[in-house]
Amino acid sequence: MRELVVAGIAVDQESGGPVLLLRDPNEEEHFVPLRIGEAEAVAILIGLEGTAPPRPLTHDLLSAVLAALEATLEEVVLDRLEEGICYASLHIRKESGERVRVDARPSDSVALALRTGSPIYIEEAVYEELVQELPPS
Repeated sequence: MRELVVAGIAVDQESGGPVLLLRDPNEEEHFVPLRIGEAEAVAILIGLEGTAPPRPLTHDLLSAVLAALEATLEEVVLDRLEEGICYASLHIRKESGERVRVDARPSDSVALALRTGSPIYIEEAVYEELVQELPPS
């Protein structure tokens, strides 16, 4: 696995929809693009800015629930591709020490990871399938 960081949100030239850009911090010329919904893009941007909305959004709520249960989001893993769709999982450690894995969309996983300060990883095979090189400037 390799760690990824959020490089930002771009706009798909063809559809006009948002694209989440993730990158390996050691390979700045490569990125992993994931098409996401507009609401998820806003949630990720809010997480990147570190601003607190007046009322908790879904990802803020989930972060608060984890804290109230004394559970921690240890990591997010983009772990598989099926028919061109990327899947992710939340790796949560409960107060008892038990570790649980929860299936999640990559966009929701990243939005939550930004709020909890949790690392984002990608399986190497998934990375190799999705990685793209930045176009020359």
